[in-house]
Amino acid sequence: MKILLVSWSILPRSGGSSVIVENLAKHFEREELVVLGGRELFLSKDVDRNPQRAQFLYFWSEITILGTGARFFEWFARWRFNALLSKIEKLITENKIDHVIGVYPNSLYCLAAARAAKNKNIHFSSYFHNTYVENTAITHPKADAWQKEIFDNSEKIFVMSKGMQCFYEEKYGIGKFEPLVHTFEDFPSEESGSEKFGGDKKVYNLVAIGNFNESNLDATKRFLEAIKNNPKYKLSVYTHVPKVLLQKRGIDTSIFKYMGAVKPDEIHEALQKHDICVLTHGFTGGYGEIEYKTIFPTRTIPMLLSGKPIFAHSPKDSFLNDFLKEHKCAELVETKNKEDIIESMDRIVQDEAYRAMLIRNAKKAAMLFYGPEVSNKLKRTLYEASL
Repeated sequence: MKILLVSWSILPRSGGSSVIVENLAKHFEREELVVLGGRELFLSKDVDRNPQRAQFLYFWSEITILGTGARFFEWFARWRFNALLSKIEKLITENKIDHVIGVYPNSLYCLAAARAAKNKNIHFSSYFHNTYVENTAITHPKADAWQKEIFDNSEKIFVMSKGMQCFYEEKYGIGKFEPLVHTFEDFPSEESGSEKFGGDKKVYNLVAIGNFNESNLDATKRFLEAIKNNPKYKLSVYTHVPKVLLQKRGIDTSIFKYMGAVKPDEIHEALQKHDICVLTHGFTGGYGEIEYKTIFPTRTIPMLLSGKPIFAHSPKDSFLNDFLKEHKCAELVETKNKEDIIESMDRIVQDEAYRAMLIRNAKKAAMLFYGPEVSNKLKRTLYEASL
């Protein structure tokens, strides 16, 4: 079986979806998988990939101004839709594709993949990294019709978490949904993260990574306010989001050390320089309620593998919290009380046995995301769906 995976977001574009696609593709041979992704004008293609693994191709579908302002050129992406559709159909023929997977978030790429597969009379599945029409930030008048078309044409609808699967099954009453989680490629060396620290240090170095936007903005601000005047905790933040944009989003950048972007293959090394990983997940914001319940942050996996204790500030009844509780792999604060945040941080640094348990359980939980296992599950599922 040969698969064509169509995803607007692939490296070098930043963001969780790019990392998800990249890590998944690493576990397919070149003759098994072709990936088609979007690019903007003048976007560099300089990504170091194994030539024996999946082939990555690009389609010019957007215009930006130095990487920003894409929303002002949405008309261009819509204008390129028919060309994208033709490109996918051509790749299906040239590469003798058996199964197409369309990835959301990006409705146009996912929709084009669905229509191309239908036009060429081959198998199609979709892969939703986030909810679509349930997200209140989505206002396009055709969103409901497009999602229905994608769902109807999908033999399988892969989702990012068990939480998304349960929600979709209850709402839509169909049995096509299947969890396909984030992946990682290799386990770090055993000595990574083995450093121990006692409760008598004067300063503990915290680290947060990711894209600080509506998915975690309120929780991040609350965490910063909690540690703002506490000299014991110092935070470093790795993010591709420019500092000025963080400030526009209401984040006080004076509270932490801004580290800038970090490459996916350098995240583990960056985490080793710190004592505790900080994982913030939105309680409320610009997304729909169900989005906050079902999102599973990409950055969770490198934290599980880091060998460092994880502190999580995340809302009750979210799938992320269910996961962290089930596996007992993070110190979790579900309230909006800043005092609770500091008390939980203190528990991590003062209780060595508890800290060791969190680290041990985190490594066990990470096994669920091991790339070879996830990719083999995908291959089996697609094969069974094609019978």
